[in-house]
Amino acid sequence: METWFITYGCTYAPPGWKLNQTAYTNRLYVVLDGSACFLGSDGKIPLKKGYLYLFPHKLPFRVEQDEENRLKHLYFDFVLTPPLMRNTLIEMPIEPESLIGHTVSALLLAVRPRGERTEEDEALVKAYFMNLLSLVFRESKEQPLSDPRLLPVLTCIHERLAEPLTDTLLADIAHMEKNHFIRVFRRTIGITPYQYLRQYRLNRAASLISAGVTVSEAAQLCSFENTSSLSHAMKKSRHISPSALASHLESSSR
Repeated sequence: METWFITYGCTYAPPGWKLNQTAYTNRLYVVLDGSACFLGSDGKIPLKKGYLYLFPHKLPFRVEQDEENRLKHLYFDFVLTPPLMRNTLIEMPIEPESLIGHTVSALLLAVRPRGERTEEDEALVKAYFMNLLSLVFRESKEQPLSDPRLLPVLTCIHERLAEPLTDTLLADIAHMEKNHFIRVFRRTIGITPYQYLRQYRLNRAASLISAGVTVSEAAQLCSFENTSSLSHAMKKSRHISPSALASHLESSSR
């Protein structure tokens, strides 16, 4: 299991809190104070103080808060490989003396304001966060990817991010005929290999840009032909230009 952050922090949600769904991005919140609710298909679900919430990318994400008592939360927006396939909310109380409670406490100490983070801080936060995810998945009995033949395919996609990858190459890695591979991938993941690869690279580019990497470098690292190609794809998929992405992610994802 590997993860990449789109954004993270510890703060109050801004006034008029609105979030733009980023494709294939999961959200994990620890509620510290304030009043807000998740607008689910079955009605409003209060986000309770002292609880942890994991919103999988397949779950439509809508929230509202009490503007007189804004939500304070530790938050992480992240891409996960293998992808989280569930489409229901994970909600659990945080027991202070539990492993989850201690890991959350460590993250609260480790997460620094955006402009003060060092590479060592980032590595520490990621290590604690991966431990937290593992504990949450164990507690919630989250099931692994249903078809293990796709694991080396997903590993290839994220390890060879800057290389051109074709359905034929990915099918060979899975030891399947190409058309059969595409059907298996779509049945298991929910989209075609091309769609997953495209959106994955866009999310990685967004993560890199929000971390301070230039648009040109992000395009090269994520196998886009040039900055114009990345900009066109991001505007089409995210309705925002790469140059506006960093500030947008920091303000709208909280």
